Amino acid sequence: MLVFSTMILVNLSPVDALTTLIRNGFFIEIGYDNFITYGGKYAENQLIKRVLETVTSYDKNFIKSIHMPYDEIDADTVPLEAIVSRMIKWLDFAQEVGASIAVFHTLKTSSNVFDTNLYFFRKIVKEASDRGVMVAIENRLEKELFGSKPQDLKNLVTALGEEAGICLDVGHANITKNLRQFIDVVGNQVIELHLHDNDGSKDLHKPPYTGSVDWNLVTEFIKRRKNALPVFEVLCRESPVHCIVNANTIRKMFEI
Repeated sequence: MLVFSTMILVNLSPVDALTTLIRNGFFIEIGYDNFITYGGKYAENQLIKRVLETVTSYDKNFIKSIHMPYDEIDADTVPLEAIVSRMIKWLDFAQEVGASIAVFHTLKTSSNVFDTNLYFFRKIVKEASDRGVMVAIENRLEKELFGSKPQDLKNLVTALGEEAGICLDVGHANITKNLRQFIDVVGNQVIELHLHDNDGSKDLHKPPYTGSVDWNLVTEFIKRRKNALPVFEVLCRESPVHCIVNANTIRKMFEI
């Protein structure tokens, strides 16, 4: 099964991106970038409501994953309980659309980094488990932040137990220069992959084979790690027709 983030139609609203992908037969990760395009946190309640009103007309089996908000998750500037409350709202959303995985970034914080993230994710994993959703913690692209190194996520996910796993973002790992390390150190804890390409310095979210990612390494890992959900997190800002053509090209390229 190959999944596409709604980022492939980033200029469309979450509802329009979702329905366009479903009509074209794609399995989906609901990406947060479409929410950012249409107002981000300040419009998310209305956008979530519109998605829920619309998705009842479609087969929920198309929606496999959801990328949780990654803005305003700095625990030094936003009260931790406020971050938790917002994420619980999004977990409710994940449950209602039938997503089985929710992808999170690690929290930003300047002190007690591991303990703060562990406290946060213990709360999140409990809430997600109650809703039948698995938590996948994504590797960061910012080299200075917790979560950019394989051992960061290994320690965190090991402490959280079996109801949490890792989302290996190959584009991020290409920037932090540790893709092979991630595969070697945490490969057996990866439950989702974010697949896109870049030049090794900027998070461009380009199609595979258009940058410097080692796709031989990635495809071999995908074949071995068959129970990890492969999600193409490719950015397209062109016309919806052109973006769907791009998605079909990628899908044919990776069909096994």
